[in-house]
Amino acid sequence: MRIYSSGRREESAVFPGAETSAAEGRRWLRKILGDHPRRDDAVLLLSELLTNAVLHTTSTELHATVLIDWDAVIHLKVADQGAPTSPCLCRPQPDPLTESGRGIHLVRNLSHRWGFLKDTTGCVVWLTLDPHNPPDPPTSHRAVYQEARCD
Repeated sequence: MRIYSSGRREESAVFPGAETSAAEGRRWLRKILGDHPRRDDAVLLLSELLTNAVLHTTSTELHATVLIDWDAVIHLKVADQGAPTSPCLCRPQPDPLTESGRGIHLVRNLSHRWGFLKDTTGCVVWLTLDPHNPPDPPTSHRAVYQEARCD
């Protein structure tokens, strides 16, 4: 753990590139965030990012970092060893009970900001959760999909 003079606190962990990483990540982040007002959202989104990295990459290790600002803003990132494609919003499934294809939609809808950095060494997906300024909900799944630029 790092604590900066500005009051920022940073913690990092390495998880296996395996199905167990999401559960391990949830436990890790719950302990760190305690009673933070956006804890549940952060835990859900970390779980989604770790799951996506396991499903869409051949990474043997996943690196997660959480930074909590002095004003309680959460910055979360997950780094993997890369995939052939970039993270993007998938077309929503017609069945509302479908269990896959919602990870990046959740990231987009629950975070204040999000994005990714991709290079030859891998991909880092990052997001920010602001407890003082929650994001506006999208008007529809169609509107969310139309914003995506998937190749």
